[in-house]
Amino acid sequence: MNCFASIRRISVLVPLLGLLLVAPVFAQQWNRFGPGTRSQAAAIYDAATNQMFMFGGQHAPTAIDFNDTWVVNNVIASSATTFNSLNWTKVTVAGTLPSDRFGHSAVYNATSDAMIVFGGGTGFPGPCVNQLWVLKHPDSVGGTPTWSELSPSGTPPPVREGHVAVFDPASNTMIVFGGTDCNNDYYSDLWILSNADGSTGTPAWTQAAPLGSGPTARTQPSAIYDSVNNVMTVFGGFAGNKTAYNDVWTLTNANGRTGTPTWTKLTPSGTAPVARYGQTSVYDSSNNRMIMFGGATGQNATKNDSWILTNPNGIGGSPAWTQLTATDTAPYRKSHTAIYDPVSNEMVIFGGDSQLAVTFTDDHVWVLTGANGLPKAGSGEK
Repeated sequence: MNCFASIRRISVLVPLLGLLLVAPVFAQQWNRFGPGTRSQAAAIYDAATNQMFMFGGQHAPTAIDFNDTWVVNNVIASSATTFNSLNWTKVTVAGTLPSDRFGHSAVYNATSDAMIVFGGGTGFPGPCVNQLWVLKHPDSVGGTPTWSELSPSGTPPPVREGHVAVFDPASNTMIVFGGTDCNNDYYSDLWILSNADGSTGTPAWTQAAPLGSGPTARTQPSAIYDSVNNVMTVFGGFAGNKTAYNDVWTLTNANGRTGTPTWTKLTPSGTAPVARYGQTSVYDSSNNRMIMFGGATGQNATKNDSWILTNPNGIGGSPAWTQLTATDTAPYRKSHTAIYDPVSNEMVIFGGDSQLAVTFTDDHVWVLTGANGLPKAGSGEK
Protein backbone atom coordinates (compact mmCIF):
# COMPACT_ATOMS: atom_id res chain seq x y z
CA MET A 1 0.00 0.00 0.00
CA ASN A 2 1.39 3.39 -0.99
CA CYS A 3 1.85 6.27 1.41
CA PHE A 4 0.61 9.72 0.52
CA ALA A 5 2.06 13.21 0.85
CA SER A 6 1.99 16.58 -0.87
CA ILE A 7 4.81 18.50 -2.55
CA ARG A 8 4.84 22.25 -3.05
CA ARG A 9 7.31 24.69 -4.56
CA ILE A 10 7.75 27.56 -2.12
CA SER A 11 7.64 31.06 -3.54
CA VAL A 12 10.41 32.90 -1.72
CA LEU A 13 9.88 36.56 -0.98
CA VAL A 14 12.84 38.89 -1.00
CA PRO A 15 13.15 41.90 1.30
CA LEU A 16 13.17 44.46 -1.54
CA LEU A 17 10.12 46.53 -2.48
CA GLY A 18 7.90 43.55 -1.70
CA LEU A 19 9.00 41.87 -4.94
CA LEU A 20 7.80 38.28 -5.30
CA LEU A 21 10.15 36.03 -7.25
CA VAL A 22 8.34 33.07 -8.74
CA ALA A 23 10.51 31.44 -11.38
CA PRO A 24 8.91 29.02 -13.83
CA VAL A 25 9.53 25.43 -12.84
CA PHE A 26 12.13 24.91 -15.58
CA ALA A 27 13.73 28.38 -15.49
CA GLN A 28 17.35 27.95 -14.46
CA GLN A 29 18.77 31.39 -13.70
CA TRP A 30 20.67 33.42 -11.12
CA ASN A 31 18.54 34.95 -8.41
CA ARG A 32 20.20 38.24 -7.45
CA PHE A 33 17.95 38.54 -4.41
CA GLY A 34 18.82 35.15 -2.94
CA PRO A 35 21.45 32.43 -3.19
CA GLY A 36 22.75 31.77 -6.67
CA THR A 37 21.73 28.43 -8.15
CA ARG A 38 23.94 25.70 -6.72
CA SER A 39 24.38 22.05 -5.80
CA GLN A 40 26.30 20.22 -3.05
CA ALA A 41 25.69 22.98 -0.54
CA ALA A 42 24.97 22.14 3.12
CA ALA A 43 22.00 23.15 5.25
CA ILE A 44 20.90 22.95 8.89
CA TYR A 45 17.60 23.70 10.64
CA ASP A 46 17.24 25.77 13.82
CA ALA A 47 13.89 24.69 15.26
CA ALA A 48 13.93 27.39 17.95
CA THR A 49 13.82 30.19 15.37
CA ASN A 50 12.23 28.22 12.50
CA GLN A 51 15.10 29.06 10.16
CA MET A 52 17.02 27.04 7.56
CA PHE A 53 20.65 28.05 7.10
CA MET A 54 22.56 27.21 3.92
CA PHE A 55 26.31 27.46 3.34
CA GLY A 56 28.47 27.14 0.23
CA GLY A 57 27.92 24.92 -2.80
CA GLN A 58 28.89 24.97 -6.47
CA HIS A 59 27.46 26.39 -9.69
CA ALA A 60 28.97 23.75 -11.94
CA PRO A 61 28.26 25.30 -15.38
CA THR A 62 30.45 28.30 -14.55
CA ALA A 63 32.93 26.49 -12.28
CA ILE A 64 32.04 28.85 -9.44
CA ASP A 65 32.10 27.74 -5.80
CA PHE A 66 30.60 29.75 -2.93
CA ASN A 67 31.33 30.55 0.71
CA ASP A 68 28.21 32.59 1.45
CA THR A 69 25.71 31.89 4.23
CA TRP A 70 21.98 32.42 3.72
CA VAL A 71 18.90 31.98 5.88
CA VAL A 72 15.24 31.28 5.04
CA ASN A 73 12.95 32.59 7.77
CA ASN A 74 9.66 30.85 8.64
CA VAL A 75 10.81 27.88 6.61
CA ILE A 76 8.33 25.50 8.23
CA ALA A 77 4.93 26.79 7.18
CA SER A 78 1.72 26.53 9.16
CA SER A 79 -0.56 27.31 6.22
CA ALA A 80 -0.61 27.89 2.47
CA THR A 81 -0.39 31.62 3.18
CA THR A 82 2.83 31.16 5.12
CA PHE A 83 4.29 29.21 2.22
CA ASN A 84 4.23 32.45 0.24
CA SER A 85 5.64 34.70 2.97
CA LEU A 86 9.18 33.36 3.20
CA ASN A 87 12.31 35.35 2.49
CA TRP A 88 15.98 34.75 1.85
CA THR A 89 18.45 36.89 3.77
CA LYS A 90 22.22 36.81 3.40
CA VAL A 91 23.77 36.36 6.84
CA THR A 92 26.31 39.03 7.77
CA VAL A 93 29.12 37.19 9.50
CA ALA A 94 32.22 38.17 11.46
CA GLY A 95 35.58 36.42 11.51
CA THR A 96 37.60 34.90 8.68
CA LEU A 97 35.33 33.00 6.31
CA PRO A 98 35.97 29.47 5.06
CA SER A 99 37.16 29.35 1.46
CA ASP A 100 34.66 28.67 -1.33
CA ARG A 101 33.62 25.02 -1.29
CA PHE A 102 31.12 22.32 -2.20
CA GLY A 103 30.44 18.76 -1.06
CA HIS A 104 31.16 19.64 2.56
CA SER A 105 29.00 18.49 5.47
CA ALA A 106 27.22 20.58 8.08
CA VAL A 107 25.59 19.59 11.37
CA TYR A 108 23.99 21.76 14.05
CA ASN A 109 24.44 21.83 17.81
CA ALA A 110 21.33 23.57 19.14
CA THR A 111 22.73 23.68 22.68
CA SER A 112 25.67 25.90 21.71
CA ASP A 113 23.95 27.41 18.65
CA ALA A 114 26.75 26.34 16.31
CA MET A 115 26.87 25.07 12.73
CA ILE A 116 29.82 22.68 12.29
CA VAL A 117 31.25 22.39 8.76
CA PHE A 118 33.79 19.78 7.68
CA GLY A 119 35.74 19.22 4.47
CA GLY A 120 34.64 19.96 0.92
CA GLY A 121 36.06 20.59 -2.52
CA THR A 122 37.48 24.06 -3.14
CA GLY A 123 37.89 24.23 -6.92
CA PHE A 124 36.44 22.64 -10.02
CA PRO A 125 36.30 19.88 -8.97
CA GLY A 126 39.05 20.13 -6.34
CA PRO A 127 41.34 20.20 -4.46
CA CYS A 128 39.61 18.80 -1.38
CA VAL A 129 40.24 19.98 2.17
CA ASN A 130 39.83 18.49 5.66
CA GLN A 131 39.28 21.73 7.57
CA LEU A 132 36.87 22.05 10.47
CA TRP A 133 34.90 25.30 10.77
CA VAL A 134 32.25 26.51 13.18
CA LEU A 135 29.71 29.26 12.66
CA LYS A 136 28.58 30.43 16.10
CA HIS A 137 25.16 32.05 16.48
CA PRO A 138 24.00 31.70 12.85
CA ASP A 139 20.56 32.84 14.02
CA SER A 140 22.04 35.98 15.69
CA VAL A 141 20.49 34.87 19.00
CA GLY A 142 22.97 35.39 21.80
CA GLY A 143 25.69 36.92 19.66
CA THR A 144 26.98 37.96 16.25
CA PRO A 145 27.27 35.18 13.64
CA THR A 146 31.00 34.43 13.66
CA TRP A 147 33.14 31.97 11.68
CA SER A 148 36.22 30.36 13.22
CA GLU A 149 38.45 27.51 12.11
CA LEU A 150 39.09 24.86 14.77
CA SER A 151 42.31 22.88 15.21
CA PRO A 152 41.37 19.45 16.55
CA SER A 153 43.86 17.16 18.20
CA GLY A 154 44.55 13.72 16.75
CA THR A 155 45.23 12.71 13.17
CA PRO A 156 42.56 14.28 10.94
CA PRO A 157 40.69 12.42 8.22
CA PRO A 158 42.19 12.65 4.73
CA VAL A 159 40.82 15.48 2.58
CA ARG A 160 37.38 14.78 1.13
CA GLU A 161 34.02 15.89 -0.25
CA GLY A 162 30.77 14.02 -0.83
CA HIS A 163 30.94 12.34 2.59
CA VAL A 164 28.10 12.15 5.10
CA ALA A 165 28.14 13.44 8.67
CA VAL A 166 25.69 13.01 11.54
CA PHE A 167 25.67 14.59 14.98
CA ASP A 168 25.02 13.24 18.46
CA PRO A 169 23.84 16.21 20.55
CA ALA A 170 24.12 14.43 23.89
CA SER A 171 27.87 13.90 23.56
CA ASN A 172 28.69 16.74 21.12
CA THR A 173 30.09 14.17 18.71
CA MET A 174 30.18 14.19 14.90
CA ILE A 175 30.45 10.94 12.92
CA VAL A 176 31.83 11.07 9.35
CA PHE A 177 31.69 8.34 6.70
CA GLY A 178 32.96 7.96 3.13
CA GLY A 179 33.44 10.56 0.40
CA THR A 180 36.08 11.16 -2.26
CA ASP A 181 39.42 13.01 -2.31
CA CYS A 182 38.59 15.02 -5.49
CA ASN A 183 41.09 12.79 -7.33
CA ASN A 184 39.04 9.66 -8.08
CA ASP A 185 39.87 7.94 -4.81
CA TYR A 186 36.87 6.90 -2.71
CA TYR A 187 36.59 6.21 1.01
CA SER A 188 34.84 3.71 3.25
CA ASP A 189 36.49 4.95 6.44
CA LEU A 190 34.75 6.08 9.60
CA TRP A 191 35.82 9.02 11.76
CA ILE A 192 34.59 10.32 15.10
CA LEU A 193 35.06 13.92 16.24
CA SER A 194 34.55 14.47 19.96
CA ASN A 195 33.83 17.96 21.37
CA ALA A 196 32.83 18.70 17.80
CA ASP A 197 32.13 22.41 18.06
CA GLY A 198 34.78 23.19 20.67
CA SER A 199 32.23 24.24 23.29
CA THR A 200 32.89 21.31 25.64
CA GLY A 201 36.64 20.98 25.16
CA THR A 202 39.25 20.68 22.43
CA PRO A 203 37.85 18.81 19.42
CA ALA A 204 39.64 15.50 18.80
CA TRP A 205 39.62 13.21 15.76
CA THR A 206 39.67 9.42 16.11
CA GLN A 207 39.54 6.95 13.24
CA ALA A 208 37.13 4.20 14.23
CA ALA A 209 37.83 0.53 13.58
CA PRO A 210 34.27 -0.78 13.35
CA LEU A 211 33.30 -4.43 13.46
CA GLY A 212 31.60 -5.94 10.42
CA SER A 213 32.48 -5.66 6.74
CA GLY A 214 30.76 -2.30 6.25
CA PRO A 215 29.72 -0.43 3.11
CA THR A 216 32.15 -0.32 0.20
CA ALA A 217 33.92 2.95 -0.63
CA ARG A 218 31.54 5.55 -2.02
CA THR A 219 30.61 9.20 -2.33
CA GLN A 220 27.29 11.06 -2.07
CA PRO A 221 25.37 8.50 -0.01
CA SER A 222 22.78 9.77 2.47
CA ALA A 223 22.65 9.15 6.20
CA ILE A 224 20.38 9.59 9.21
CA TYR A 225 21.06 9.27 12.93
CA ASP A 226 18.95 7.83 15.75
CA SER A 227 20.31 9.68 18.77
CA VAL A 228 18.29 7.67 21.30
CA ASN A 229 19.78 4.34 20.21
CA ASN A 230 23.06 5.73 18.85
CA VAL A 231 22.58 4.24 15.37
CA MET A 232 23.62 5.76 12.04
CA THR A 233 21.94 4.45 8.87
CA VAL A 234 23.61 4.88 5.46
CA PHE A 235 21.88 4.45 2.10
CA GLY A 236 23.16 4.42 -1.50
CA GLY A 237 26.00 6.42 -3.04
CA PHE A 238 28.34 5.62 -5.94
CA ALA A 239 31.98 4.79 -6.63
CA GLY A 240 34.49 5.89 -9.26
CA ASN A 241 33.25 3.47 -11.90
CA LYS A 242 29.86 5.23 -11.71
CA THR A 243 28.38 2.16 -10.04
CA ALA A 244 25.50 3.31 -7.86
CA TYR A 245 24.23 1.46 -4.80
CA ASN A 246 20.89 0.94 -3.07
CA ASP A 247 22.14 -0.96 -0.05
CA VAL A 248 21.24 -0.02 3.53
CA TRP A 249 23.70 -0.23 6.42
CA THR A 250 23.41 0.49 10.12
CA LEU A 251 26.26 1.49 12.39
CA THR A 252 25.45 0.69 16.00
CA ASN A 253 27.40 2.34 18.84
CA ALA A 254 28.00 5.03 16.24
CA ASN A 255 29.60 7.62 18.54
CA GLY A 256 32.02 5.04 19.95
CA ARG A 257 31.00 5.74 23.55
CA THR A 258 28.65 2.82 24.21
CA GLY A 259 30.79 0.10 22.65
CA THR A 260 32.64 -0.69 19.44
CA PRO A 261 30.89 0.71 16.35
CA THR A 262 29.51 -2.18 14.31
CA TRP A 263 28.30 -2.29 10.70
CA THR A 264 25.30 -4.43 9.77
CA LYS A 265 23.74 -4.71 6.31
CA LEU A 266 19.93 -4.57 6.40
CA THR A 267 17.71 -6.54 4.05
CA PRO A 268 14.45 -4.56 3.94
CA SER A 269 11.30 -6.14 2.55
CA GLY A 270 9.34 -4.49 -0.25
CA THR A 271 10.55 -3.22 -3.59
CA ALA A 272 13.68 -1.16 -2.99
CA PRO A 273 14.45 2.17 -4.68
CA VAL A 274 16.76 1.85 -7.67
CA ALA A 275 20.44 2.41 -6.93
CA ARG A 276 21.35 6.08 -6.74
CA TYR A 277 23.59 8.82 -5.37
CA GLY A 278 23.11 12.46 -4.39
CA GLN A 279 19.75 11.79 -2.70
CA THR A 280 18.77 13.22 0.69
CA SER A 281 17.44 11.32 3.69
CA VAL A 282 15.86 12.67 6.89
CA TYR A 283 14.67 10.89 10.02
CA ASP A 284 11.32 10.84 11.80
CA SER A 285 12.45 9.58 15.18
CA SER A 286 8.95 9.44 16.71
CA ASN A 287 7.80 6.89 14.13
CA ASN A 288 11.21 5.39 13.34
CA ARG A 289 11.02 6.20 9.61
CA MET A 290 13.64 7.32 7.11
CA ILE A 291 12.31 9.61 4.37
CA MET A 292 14.43 9.58 1.18
CA PHE A 293 14.04 11.84 -1.84
CA GLY A 294 15.60 12.20 -5.28
CA GLY A 295 19.14 11.44 -6.35
CA ALA A 296 20.50 10.20 -9.66
CA THR A 297 20.93 6.76 -11.15
CA GLY A 298 23.46 7.77 -13.81
CA GLN A 299 25.07 10.65 -15.65
CA ASN A 300 21.83 12.31 -16.80
CA ALA A 301 19.23 10.41 -14.81
CA THR A 302 17.98 12.51 -11.91
CA LYS A 303 15.01 11.18 -9.95
CA ASN A 304 11.98 12.78 -8.30
CA ASP A 305 10.69 9.87 -6.26
CA SER A 306 10.17 9.72 -2.49
CA TRP A 307 10.51 6.64 -0.31
CA ILE A 308 9.90 5.56 3.27
CA LEU A 309 12.07 3.00 5.05
CA THR A 310 10.44 1.80 8.25
CA ASN A 311 12.65 0.67 11.16
CA PRO A 312 15.77 2.01 9.42
CA ASN A 313 17.80 1.53 12.60
CA GLY A 314 17.05 -2.21 12.60
CA ILE A 315 15.12 -1.84 15.86
CA GLY A 316 11.44 -2.47 16.58
CA GLY A 317 10.64 -4.63 13.58
CA SER A 318 11.79 -5.64 10.13
CA PRO A 319 12.79 -2.74 7.86
CA ALA A 320 10.51 -2.28 4.84
CA TRP A 321 10.56 -0.01 1.78
CA THR A 322 7.42 1.81 0.58
CA GLN A 323 7.25 4.36 -2.22
CA LEU A 324 5.56 7.60 -1.24
CA THR A 325 2.83 8.81 -3.61
CA ALA A 326 2.60 12.60 -3.60
CA THR A 327 -0.40 14.66 -4.74
CA ASP A 328 1.76 17.02 -6.81
CA THR A 329 4.67 16.64 -9.22
CA ALA A 330 7.98 16.58 -7.41
CA PRO A 331 11.12 18.29 -8.75
CA TYR A 332 13.89 16.21 -10.28
CA ARG A 333 16.92 16.72 -8.08
CA LYS A 334 20.28 15.38 -6.98
CA SER A 335 22.94 16.88 -4.73
CA HIS A 336 20.36 19.13 -3.05
CA THR A 337 20.03 19.91 0.67
CA ALA A 338 17.23 18.76 2.99
CA ILE A 339 15.98 19.49 6.49
CA TYR A 340 13.07 17.97 8.43
CA ASP A 341 10.71 19.28 11.10
CA PRO A 342 9.08 16.47 13.11
CA VAL A 343 6.36 18.71 14.55
CA SER A 344 4.88 19.69 11.19
CA ASN A 345 6.12 16.51 9.46
CA GLU A 346 7.62 18.55 6.62
CA MET A 347 10.77 17.92 4.59
CA VAL A 348 12.24 21.02 2.93
CA ILE A 349 14.80 20.86 0.11
CA PHE A 350 16.88 23.52 -1.59
CA GLY A 351 18.83 23.68 -4.85
CA GLY A 352 20.63 20.72 -6.39
CA ASP A 353 21.10 19.58 -9.98
CA SER A 354 17.89 19.47 -12.00
CA GLN A 355 16.70 17.19 -14.78
CA LEU A 356 17.64 19.64 -17.53
CA ALA A 357 21.25 18.52 -17.48
CA VAL A 358 23.53 16.90 -14.98
CA THR A 359 25.33 20.21 -14.37
CA PHE A 360 22.29 22.51 -14.36
CA THR A 361 21.82 23.80 -10.83
CA ASP A 362 18.67 25.17 -9.24
CA ASP A 363 17.69 27.72 -6.58
CA HIS A 364 14.14 26.70 -5.68
CA VAL A 365 12.88 25.75 -2.24
CA TRP A 366 10.40 22.88 -2.13
CA VAL A 367 8.45 21.34 0.75
CA LEU A 368 7.11 17.82 1.13
CA THR A 369 4.16 17.89 3.52
CA GLY A 370 2.99 14.72 5.24
CA ALA A 371 6.55 13.56 4.67
CA ASN A 372 6.47 10.37 6.74
CA GLY A 373 3.43 9.07 4.82
CA LEU A 374 1.31 8.60 7.93
CA PRO A 375 -2.15 10.15 8.27
CA LYS A 376 -2.54 13.09 10.63
CA ALA A 377 -3.89 12.27 14.07
CA GLY A 378 -7.67 12.68 14.09
CA SER A 379 -7.89 12.94 10.29
CA GLY A 380 -9.90 9.75 9.94
CA GLU A 381 -7.55 8.56 7.17
CA LYS A 382 -6.74 4.90 6.98
